[in-house]
Amino acid sequence: MGHEEELSAEDIDPKKSPLRGALERTWNDFCATSSIHGLKYTRDKDTNRMVHFVWTLISLVMFICAIVMAQTFYADYRRSPTRMNVESDHTPVSKLYFPPITICPEVLFNMAKSKAFIETLNMTDNVQVADVLQHLHIFYGFMLDDERFSQDEIELLESLLLHNELSMHQFVDRLRWDCDELLFRCRFRGEIMNCNRLFQLSKTFFGHCCSFNLRQRGINFTAQPAAGGLDNGLSLILRYKDENYDALKSYSHGFKLLIQETDAFPSAHAICKFLGLSTESFATLRVEETFCSAAVKALSIEQRNCIFRDEFQLRYFPDYVYPNCELNCRVSNMVKFCGCHTYFFDFNRTKDRICSFRDIPCLVDNFPDIITRQRKTQCHCPLTCEHFDYDVQISNSPLQLNMPVIDPFYADIEHNDAIIHIFVNSQVYRRVRVDLLSNMVTLVSNLGSAFSLFVGMSMLSLVEIIYYASVILRRNYVQECRARQKLQLLHRRPNFAWPPTKRTGDKNSNQQKSVFYIAGHN
Repeated sequence: MGHEEELSAEDIDPKKSPLRGALERTWNDFCATSSIHGLKYTRDKDTNRMVHFVWTLISLVMFICAIVMAQTFYADYRRSPTRMNVESDHTPVSKLYFPPITICPEVLFNMAKSKAFIETLNMTDNVQVADVLQHLHIFYGFMLDDERFSQDEIELLESLLLHNELSMHQFVDRLRWDCDELLFRCRFRGEIMNCNRLFQLSKTFFGHCCSFNLRQRGINFTAQPAAGGLDNGLSLILRYKDENYDALKSYSHGFKLLIQETDAFPSAHAICKFLGLSTESFATLRVEETFCSAAVKALSIEQRNCIFRDEFQLRYFPDYVYPNCELNCRVSNMVKFCGCHTYFFDFNRTKDRICSFRDIPCLVDNFPDIITRQRKTQCHCPLTCEHFDYDVQISNSPLQLNMPVIDPFYADIEHNDAIIHIFVNSQVYRRVRVDLLSNMVTLVSNLGSAFSLFVGMSMLSLVEIIYYASVILRRNYVQECRARQKLQLLHRRPNFAWPPTKRTGDKNSNQQKSVFYIAGHN
């Protein structure tokens, strides 16, 4: 390469600075010897400038392509560093809890019990028991915005509570359904048992319901394990024990079946199926568990784009799951717009006021903002890293009363009953593991492949660049400076000469003196 040779005066351009000259010499040497493809043709002495320009353009385009691809690899690494792998399709379902089951009535209150209670209250002037019963549908204003209610209707019920010094909770508790008023018979794992051993009264978005295997404050978690097959499932006969039940006054004719995670608050976010009266239904469940590897757990929240339950606290719910976060946002919006939250969201975690009947117009008017239809009222609810997903398939047929059976479970069934069989349809379930899609080694490998593909660079090429930018550039700079010093010395060197010879006849021709003069360049 000639890096040790001294530069002659002909090898430098005095019009250029030493640094510029060193940079040009270093670049020419690098192009001639580099392993990066195409650079040597940009400085080939055997070709013309047009060829140099074309190769420079090609090399520039290849470098741009390599940089774009490397940036794409890095962006993918930052945006989605994880992937999902099926760890097993044959994990025994006995390792799971039986999925939480919630049964909700389609009418909020037991009308026979409501009538009996209201008759014991002190009525205000000109108010009859029938008037109060007729206006109990106003409770739907706490949940939906389908109907607007007059001020007279609101004041009728509000004055009734104030006149009898009743709180909203006390009033609702005397009107709501009890589980034994909805569940006629229960069978779990082939054993017919008292439904109160399995189901407990729970709070849901649809009011008070009956839940099995649900973890909620105020409920004893039964922790019943799961097992596959119809014989190991849960069978229920549902019947309204209310002589005054009128299906035409409800939104539909039957019951709601809700299935959700163990810690989730039963709501519209759950899997919701309708169970009609006079039908027998079969609900088959397929379970899928998602969990994270230790490497994913070690990532930051921003990298894995999900959270674990102890990393995010909710104001109104004790356990973080995604549906609870959405409902927490809804309750927060209630308090924000109306200064209260509804009675079925009350778990004594805050001192916020419980909404009264006079708050219903506010709840209805602000319903779109409360349920976060507007972007400005939406909340940040990150996904959970580990969770269970349930695929529920339901089939039903008309209830046959006269079919001869020997199963005592079907004894004494009636025409308006609803029968439901809920079971896990397999002895095994799928577990999905979230793993790292790529680590730093994979990222470096991808970046190297991009530069190798387009310009033939490797890690050795990077060392080469550093070497030329430091050692060779310094050496060339020193050589440039030395060459310029030699050139300056050459221009200042003294020239020796004899003085002109004296003419003939000069008096002093016999006296010759040795002299010299310096001839130089100005």
